[in-house]
Amino acid sequence: MKNQWFIIQTLHMNSLKKIQCAVIGCGRIGCSFDDAAKNRTIMTHAGSYFYNSKTNLVALCDVDKSKLNKYGKKYSVSKLFDDPNELFKNIDLDCVSICTHANSHLELVKIAAKNGIKAIFLEKPISNSLSNSLQIIEICKKNKIKLLIDHQRRFDPFFINLKKFVNNEIGKIQTINIIYGGGIVNTGTHIIDLLRYFFGEISSVNASLSQNPSSNSLDPNLDGKIIFKNKIPCFLQALDISHYGFLEMQIFGTKSVLKINLTNNDIEYRLVSKKPSLAYKTLEIKNLNFKKSKKSAIFLGVENLVTSISNKSTLLCTGQDGLKSLEGVISLIKSAKSGQSITIPLKITDYQISSK
Repeated sequence: MKNQWFIIQTLHMNSLKKIQCAVIGCGRIGCSFDDAAKNRTIMTHAGSYFYNSKTNLVALCDVDKSKLNKYGKKYSVSKLFDDPNELFKNIDLDCVSICTHANSHLELVKIAAKNGIKAIFLEKPISNSLSNSLQIIEICKKNKIKLLIDHQRRFDPFFINLKKFVNNEIGKIQTINIIYGGGIVNTGTHIIDLLRYFFGEISSVNASLSQNPSSNSLDPNLDGKIIFKNKIPCFLQALDISHYGFLEMQIFGTKSVLKINLTNNDIEYRLVSKKPSLAYKTLEIKNLNFKKSKKSAIFLGVENLVTSISNKSTLLCTGQDGLKSLEGVISLIKSAKSGQSITIPLKITDYQISSK
C-alpha cells in the first residue's frame, strides 16, 4: 500500500511539474517590449513564460551582457549566458524561444535539437531562406520537437472567430486591400500568414518597389498584387510609417465590406442595406461584437506550445505555415527585382532575405 501511495504521489507531482523555459535573444520581442510603463499587456516571450502558471523562466541568453543583467534582474533569472552552447550545456530545458535574427535560426535549432529540447517557439520569419526553413522543419520532425512559429494572430480567438465570419457571412469575396508599412519582410510575413489563414494558398504575385520608403533599406516597402488559387485578388499598398503607424485589411464581399485595423483589432462592418434605392444598393454600418481576449496573443502562443508538449492541443502555427509565409514574401521581392509575375511554389529555395 505504501508503494502504491508513493507511485500515485509521484505521478501527481510530475503532472504538476512546470515546463522549464529559456529565451535566446533579449531584444524587443524577447524581453524589451514589456518595458513600457503604460503597457500592461504582455508582449514578450520572457513575460509570457514568467507569468504563465505552467512554465518557469529559468535562463536567458544574449550576446549583449547589459541586456542579460537588466532582464535577469527584472525576471529574477540568475542563469545568464552569452553562448547558446553553454546555455544548453548547463541547463536542462523543456522549451526555448529563439528571438534572434532570422539568419541565426537554423544554427540555434540545430544546437537545441542536439540537447534534447522538447519544444521551440521560433520568431518570424522562420529563417532567412526557404532551404534553411526546410532544414529547420526536418530537424524538428526528426527529433520530435514541437515547433511553433510566432505569427501571433493565429493564436488569438478574435482572429479565429473572424476567419469563420469572413468565410460564412460576407458573401463571395471580390477583392482585398492591405495597407501596411515597415518593410515587406518585417511586416509582410505577418500579412502573408494572415492572408493564407483567411483565404488559402497563393498562386502568383506581382510587385514593385513602393515610392513610400521603409526605414530599413535592406527591407523595402513593396506595392503589389497577390492572386490566390481560388482566384481572389489582393492588393498591397505601402505607406511610410515614419509619419504614423497604419496597418489595415479591407475585405470586399458581395454582401458586405469588412475593414480590420490589424494594430488594435478594431472593426468597421458595412452591410448591404435593405432600404430601397434609386440607383445602386447602398451600405450601412452594422455593429459586430467580436470579443477581444484579455490575454495577449503571444501569451496564448506560449499556452498553445505548452499544451502541445503533452499532446493536449495541436500547434496553431506550424513550421510549414512559417515556410509558406516566407515563400510569399520572397516571391514578392523576386517579382519586384525582376519586374515579372512570380508563380508559387518557388523552384529555387536558396534566396536569402534580410530581417531585423
